Amino acid sequence: MRKILFIAGLFLVLLGGVFVTSSSASAKSLPKLSTQKIMYASSRLNAQIIAPTSAKLLAVRYNHHTSYYKLKKKTYELNYKFTGYQTFELYGTTSKHQPVTQVKKLTRSAYATNDIINFGEVRTKSDATIAVNTLDSHRTVRIYSGKKLLKSQNTGNGKRASFKLSLAQYKPKLTYTVTAANKKASPAFYIPYLEEPSNLEGIA
Repeated sequence: MRKILFIAGLFLVLLGGVFVTSSSASAKSLPKLSTQKIMYASSRLNAQIIAPTSAKLLAVRYNHHTSYYKLKKKTYELNYKFTGYQTFELYGTTSKHQPVTQVKKLTRSAYATNDIINFGEVRTKSDATIAVNTLDSHRTVRIYSGKKLLKSQNTGNGKRASFKLSLAQYKPKLTYTVTAANKKASPAFYIPYLEEPSNLEGIA
């Protein structure tokens, strides 16, 4: 009896594997969406989506929520308001929300500033200097105390922003962000607080 049950269970496992493999292969055979002109402005993701004619709706899934947009033409101009730095999933569907394309993913690197940033920090008896070295030129660096903006500087043609803070401004839990043109600001990086005159070099 146990042998029969074992054989039956094995058959079901193998059959399930066939269904999973078939479903995966089927998804890969669907046509693809393409994206271009991806930008970020005013808390919104702006992107041009090119979908196959089989897609009647554009599905946009972000943060466990899916929105649907009617596709009247092959190209759709997406304007999506959001917060955070999560991955977007875009795909075409029928009018009844059945997927007809592969899923196109847009990670944070597609819409946000992702510089690997070097910073230097020097505290003296009278003030503190914070220097931020960016990956490329024309970056805007902003220093915050909590939610309050203390200072802002654009690197221009260079790759460095430098700030001098009075000791009244220099407090624990200062942060800074870096923003590239048409991109969302980077997540906030904490600036280590130096309790005594000293200097520090680091990587955010």
